[in-house]
Amino acid sequence: MIRARAADEVRDALALLYCRRENGSAELRVAVPRGGVARARMPDRETKSRFVSAVLEAQPSDPGEELELFGESTANLDARDRRRLRRRVGVLTPGLRLISNLNGWENISLAAAYHGSPPLERVEALARDTLRDLGADPRALLARLPDELGSLERKLVAFTRLLASDPDLAVLDAVDEGLRAGEVSLSRRFEAQYRSRRPDGSLLHVDAERDPA
Repeated sequence: MIRARAADEVRDALALLYCRRENGSAELRVAVPRGGVARARMPDRETKSRFVSAVLEAQPSDPGEELELFGESTANLDARDRRRLRRRVGVLTPGLRLISNLNGWENISLAAAYHGSPPLERVEALARDTLRDLGADPRALLARLPDELGSLERKLVAFTRLLASDPDLAVLDAVDEGLRAGEVSLSRRFEAQYRSRRPDGSLLHVDAERDPA
């Protein structure tokens, strides 16, 4: 009983716990403490993609995977509870692209406009402050379509969209990948921005080993 209670306390202290098992043994384990920052390096891009997808959907796709979010197992959840957990998670990943026919502002504000919360005035202030803090021109980025933005600018808009959703857990997937030499690490800048707005939030940086040539 004491051991079981201790295990429950450990789970409750985590924003995310992920295990991938093979032949009954834990092959991969990722844990993110509530209110903390963690880093995970996956053995390859395919494993990373599968992990990010499981977190984004709050639903592992492989029978050997186990995922807990905020102390709650995602196994056997009904659709309503799965949506509830998904709303608490924000993921910035190359696979989650900006909508091509919406400009920067429309991409950032779409969820708030649809749900009616938070107020668009608050989202606009957050967008302008965040982009300005990251060294960008808010007016230019917010007015342009994704195809009119560079790779770095698209990442800035996508990250601002994540911040606007105010997630309890933010997952940053390989955000420094593709940066030119001399460009400041986005992962450090994004972490600082998220922590300044959500000091009680949890953050995970995830990347993968380079695939062999």
